[in-house]
Amino acid sequence: MGAIYNTLITEPLGWIIWAIYKLVQNYGLTILLFTVVVKILLMPLQIKSQKAMKKQQKIQPIVAELKKKYANDQQKMQQEMMKVYKENGVSMTGGCLPLLIQFPILFTLYHVIQRPLTYISRINFTDLGVAEQVKTVVEGITEKLPYGAEQLDKIFSNCQIQLSTWADKLGHADFGWHINFNFLGLDLSGVPSSGFNAIMRGDYSDMGTVLLVLIPIFAVLTTWYSMKQSQKMQGNNADDSQGGLGKSLNMLMPVMTGFFTFTFASGIGLYWIISSIMQIVQQYLLDKYLDKKEDDFVVKVPEKNRKNGKKRRRS
Repeated sequence: MGAIYNTLITEPLGWIIWAIYKLVQNYGLTILLFTVVVKILLMPLQIKSQKAMKKQQKIQPIVAELKKKYANDQQKMQQEMMKVYKENGVSMTGGCLPLLIQFPILFTLYHVIQRPLTYISRINFTDLGVAEQVKTVVEGITEKLPYGAEQLDKIFSNCQIQLSTWADKLGHADFGWHINFNFLGLDLSGVPSSGFNAIMRGDYSDMGTVLLVLIPIFAVLTTWYSMKQSQKMQGNNADDSQGGLGKSLNMLMPVMTGFFTFTFASGIGLYWIISSIMQIVQQYLLDKYLDKKEDDFVVKVPEKNRKNGKKRRRS
């Protein structure tokens, strides 16, 4: 399964990133453009999801009536609401799908971002010559750092990123391992937690690393806003099960985002910020467009409810 996943998903994403880097020669800009490509590919899903949210808004008056009618019979109320949702082809979690589907992409992207020498520089680490180059760099790192073994554990947590930066520091340009990690004043070869640690030590000598703490902050804020925007588009009168799910996701997603973007490679956080901003813009523009197509969203009432409605009107 791992080999199939690698062939069908990881390798294609790696080739896309490689092709973009060949054009722009900047790690951060590559991730930015890659995110745009991913969002364009997911656009049909976004449109489908937003149409579902728009229809969800339209059925809220019916849901409100059912709540009032079956206020003393929660089981019956849930059954009738499920009929309404089913009749109109509305999923209770449809609005969350574009956000949730990003996780497989995010996990795959994590492996690609952590291995820029493999996917950007196309270095084959099974080659014996490359193995000797790795050994040379590791020996150089050990000589340069006062606590070699301790530092090596930290270095190999990011492995290829750190091998690339240390190859530059040690003057091994002939290895072809150089990658431009500087992006808008940020050193994307670092991890946001390193920036936080530098602040705690009062060390502001490397602002490119210190400023990395902005990545998880912006990632959390953009994720939270995107979730709030999505919930608002689903309607303020969403039923209790949806409201509970929405509130849970609004709390859980920013927390998870903050944790991952704080501890993982900076490129992950950059991808998440750009993706969330694009999500916000797409949601806003699509909502405005679908508002103009109001007549396309016809709400169907289950047959039983229609008959009951006729009886009530006759009486």
